[in-house]
Amino acid sequence: MASSQARKFKVEELESVRGIAALLVVLYHLPNWNPFIHHLPIIHGAGFMVDLFFVLSGFVIFTAYQNKLKSWSDVARFQFLRFGRLYPVHLLMLVIYLMIETLKYVLQTKFGIASLSKPPFEENNFYAFLREFFLVKAFWPNETAMTFNSPAWSISAEFYTYLIFAVITLYLNKIKTFVFPLISLICISALFLYQPEHYNFMLRCLAGFFTGCTVAYFILKHGHADGALLPVFTIPLSIVLILSVTILASGFYGYGLIIYPASALLIAGILLTPDNIFKRYLSKTWLIWLGTVSYSLYMSHGAVLWFYNQVIRVAFHHPEVVIRGISTPQFTTGQSILLSIIYLMICFTLAQLMYSYIEKPFREKSRRFLNIKN
Repeated sequence: MASSQARKFKVEELESVRGIAALLVVLYHLPNWNPFIHHLPIIHGAGFMVDLFFVLSGFVIFTAYQNKLKSWSDVARFQFLRFGRLYPVHLLMLVIYLMIETLKYVLQTKFGIASLSKPPFEENNFYAFLREFFLVKAFWPNETAMTFNSPAWSISAEFYTYLIFAVITLYLNKIKTFVFPLISLICISALFLYQPEHYNFMLRCLAGFFTGCTVAYFILKHGHADGALLPVFTIPLSIVLILSVTILASGFYGYGLIIYPASALLIAGILLTPDNIFKRYLSKTWLIWLGTVSYSLYMSHGAVLWFYNQVIRVAFHHPEVVIRGISTPQFTTGQSILLSIIYLMICFTLAQLMYSYIEKPFREKSRRFLNIKN
């Protein structure tokens, strides 16, 4: 299928998928206020949704830039636009986390109120700050990437994956459709064989991103304008596979690697099946909105949760238990559901504000700087 035809694809459904994935990641990071809620399989295994992000990103970037990177000037413009898309929100959250660490330090040294999790500036130290600032926190193996704003590990990995994509497209353009699936296959195989610590390795991003590139090439080459190449059951099948990963996978490897082909199948199902109830549901306005603010939601929810937890401690004085090194108040199932709903409402509100005043304006400024019209 020609690129001009590709633009006829509706992508609102993919935006909705991104939003649902971001929501599941937010739920995945909820504290263990209640064992029943925390261990619901779809929530307890929702960390795999980050890999779905990577596949979606690869699809979008390949579709938009497969024929546009013909010189180092094009690569520089491409990378600058990616920087303008990612970095402003990232920098804001880094400043907020510095404020959190400073607040913890002041409370401990001036008022004798010790942090109930990690001591101030112990793990979030100057070295960690530099890795965060320069977007290299997930670039080196065998180092923890869970410092400061922990979700930013994936942004670090993705930023440099963009550069790898651009260089391959520039120098190996004629064989890129062979190189991209090869990279994906090698990385998935390495994940299976080596099984590195899942938070701090670029293999997950490379595997997902180039899987997305591969499915994009397949759709652009073999798809039809009427989007009726695959049967309708492709979408529910892919959803079942993705959910099975969150429920059945033990750790981030082994069966968990199904997340990559399952995500690719979901994208193909959305774009290459006739109109159906699944596509109509994914076209709902509120889901498209959720996808629109998904990056701001993903990047900000950790800080919201930190402040929210402090308020809960002060307001309720519930019994606490130490879970994974963090003192966590315990609530009934009903109370946990209510607290989670309130937390989500706060996250959604802040995500909208961050999108409106930081993410979108700076993205548009970066495009105007390069004289790119929307």
